Amino acid sequence: MKTLTYIATIAAAALSIWPAYASDRQDDIAVLTDKKVNQWRSLYAERNARGLCEFLADSFVVMQADGAIQTKQDEVEWLEKTPRAKEPNDFIFTIKNIIFGGKNTAVVYGHGDSTRKMNDGSPCHHRYWSSNTFIKENGTWKPTFSHVSGSSCEPLE
Repeated sequence: MKTLTYIATIAAAALSIWPAYASDRQDDIAVLTDKKVNQWRSLYAERNARGLCEFLADSFVVMQADGAIQTKQDEVEWLEKTPRAKEPNDFIFTIKNIIFGGKNTAVVYGHGDSTRKMNDGSPCHHRYWSSNTFIKENGTWKPTFSHVSGSSCEPLE
């Protein structure tokens, strides 16, 4: 009987903290969604290299589709030196899922879509896939890894 009481007590305690854990994840999901869908894009659109430097984890690297690696410093310098392109102006990123690998690690993956122009000047629907690993440092989620793949531009009619 003591074992059953002990199990029931543990189960009740676990169930009582579950809503707090679920709530914490919902808060994390909201923060990560905003960081990936709004903040990251805004930093590039505004050419805010200082903001990007603060936004990314010091350990940040991006792996391009061809396997090339760029560090945080490479990315910030590129942003400082590269003028904003006039297009696309209809870019949107769609998160397909957020996977938590513990309390302080999350992988956000999905696809970016926009209208671009092909080499001949005709319009196309550009899509790429990416995954981003975020780590929580001092209570703040920061991207530490990004991978881009599957980039395509399908002609529009």
